[in-house]
Amino acid sequence: MICFKDITKAYEKPVFSKFNMCIDEGKITAVLGPSGCGKTTLINLMLGFEKADCGVITGTENKRFSVVFQEDRLLEQFTAGQNIMVSGCGSKQCRHVLNILGIEETFNLYPYELSGGMKRRVAIARALLREADIYIFDEPFKGIDQALKCAIIPDIKDYLCGKTAVMITHDINEAEMLSDSIKILGGSPSKIICEVSPEEIDQTFVEKFKAGRL
Repeated sequence: MICFKDITKAYEKPVFSKFNMCIDEGKITAVLGPSGCGKTTLINLMLGFEKADCGVITGTENKRFSVVFQEDRLLEQFTAGQNIMVSGCGSKQCRHVLNILGIEETFNLYPYELSGGMKRRVAIARALLREADIYIFDEPFKGIDQALKCAIIPDIKDYLCGKTAVMITHDINEAEMLSDSIKILGGSPSKIICEVSPEEIDQTFVEKFKAGRL
């Protein structure tokens, strides 16, 4: 289990103050909240890119991470297939996942030849095929239309089955489709204002979330 214990983090103003959250191993956890509530800061703290002002994070020691950042971070001199195979997978695996994501034709194309949505899916494929202990997805479906998300998320969830994964998103529908557990942040400093399972989400809940009334 990954645990944030009494985490305090401030920039110009406090983002977290004695913040606590635990993430279950072997499950997909979605973290939702409005812009500026500290979702990406949580990821940066987990990855060790930033340090908390106070508090400790446990459960990440000596763990291997695989990450989809908000930016695609593709290597421009490599084809899509080569970008994915730097994760350590073979050509057959690579083509299989590209096919699942609906972009097998990109295997020999360079990033400058791809649309924004294609680049995003290449970044997702690379992360899925890396052997890791913890998978992190920061706004992974940015730039991908709703119909396509609905088509590819079930296969992504199958790939992550039994693995520890954290998805940062502002889209409650993405969280409902992909995750096993949903944690919603809010307030200033930010805290968990609600924890639900996808099965607990109905239209009334969605409307309250979108209206900021949870």
